[in-house]
This record gives sequence, structure tokens and C-alpha cells, in this order.
Amino acid sequence: MTHLRFTRTALVLALVGALTLAASACGSSSGAGSSSSTVTEAAGGGGGGATGTPIDVTLKDYSIDVAHTGSLTPGTYTFHVTNNGPSSHNLTVNGPGVSDQATPTFAAGGSMDLTVTLQNGSYELFCSVPSHKQLGMDTHLTVGSGAAAGGGSTKSGGSSSSGSTASGGGWA
Repeated sequence: MTHLRFTRTALVLALVGALTLAASACGSSSGAGSSSSTVTEAAGGGGGGATGTPIDVTLKDYSIDVAHTGSLTPGTYTFHVTNNGPSSHNLTVNGPGVSDQATPTFAAGGSMDLTVTLQNGSYELFCSVPSHKQLGMDTHLTVGSGAAAGGGSTKSGGSSSSGSTASGGGWA
């Protein structure tokens, strides 16, 4: 009887371990657990290995904080993205000349760089992990004078306090 209980317990522990491993692998497309930087060039960018004006971005469960206030002028920017949430996240950018440019999905505590060339217009920054955008990981920023009116919020919960950032600054 004791041998049967030990075997059953060992089987349950092995199953839990396998499920945990499978779940962590499913939440990441690449770079899981890595804190190394990857530079990804967006459409319209310069030559290989280009770097741009740095902008810090912090991902949490479930918000995106962009540490930049004031207006952005058209040009090349490098988003230094840090994941401070317990879940795996990524940063995806869409807008004029930039279509679904993203960091790989990466684990908590890691950071990635994403270099994109931004033109006049409105850009959406969001986490493309399923349901994260709907949970509040979605914000907008405006570049130059040719952008559509509006904007977004970097606060969680999907709020839309137009043109604001968590630090109180405004987008152009």
C-alpha cells in the first residue's frame, strides 16, 4: 500500500512538473528567461544594427508605461523594453511605415530593445500575447504634426485618457 501511494505521488509530481514546463514554453516565442538585448529593425529603418534615440518602456501585468513626455519628432527610436510583470510579455508597434514590429515575447525580469523609424502619424504600442491588449496593455503615441487626433493612456485597465502618460506628460 505504501509503495502504491509513493508511486502515485511521484506520478502526480511528474505530471505537475511537465505541465508547468509546457505552460512556460507556450507563453514565449523566443528568448524566455533571457535578459539579453535584441535589436529588431522596423520597416523604413536605416542600415543593419542601427540605434535610435532611446525611450524606456516598462511592461507590467497589465499596463505599458512609456518614460517619455513631450512631443516626438519623426526619426529612429530604440524602445528599451523591461518586463516588470510576473507574466511573459512583448512590445508590438503599429503605425505609418511600421507593421507589427515587435520584440520577442520574454519572461519577467528580462529586457529587449526594439528599434523603429517613426514617421508623422499615430502609433499603437501594445502587448500581442493573447488577451493582454484587451486587459490594458495598449497605448498610443503621436509623432510630428501629421498625426490623427486622440491618443491613449499608458495606465492599465484599458482606460483612454487621451494623450496622457502615467507620468503626467503629454504626447504631441
